[in-house]
Amino acid sequence: MGYELHIIRKANWDDIDDPSAISVDEWRKYVDSDPELVWTINTIGGEYGEAHCEWTAHPIERRPNWRSWFAYFSGAIDAKNPDEPTLRKMLTIAEKLNAKVQGDDFEYYDEEMIAEVFKSAPPRQKNETDSKSWWRFW
Repeated sequence: MGYELHIIRKANWDDIDDPSAISVDEWRKYVDSDPELVWTINTIGGEYGEAHCEWTAHPIERRPNWRSWFAYFSGAIDAKNPDEPTLRKMLTIAEKLNAKVQGDDFEYYDEEMIAEVFKSAPPRQKNETDSKSWWRFW
């Protein structure tokens, strides 16, 4: 399980009958126009929805062969457990599609919400125990 954010035009991400939904054709045209997005094998559909793509320009390499992804599903573009750069990319995509970003709990994301969610922790003071190996406790 995880927490998903959704790029939507409709009132709520789970409203499958809302006529203002983003169409799969709009999403395909957008992905084709954005050089940072590439289609994946999952494009045909499946577990994560149809029209699945990866973001190749993510600024942080988290692990080998991993990329943030976006998937079209029921009139929305979804991303699971997005980090801060991915959420910022979602805001960029939403702006281009005249849409907004909403979380699973129906909260909306903007720059102010990003600042609140991803507050940077204060720098930690180094002390002498930091120089010991993790397994040394004496």
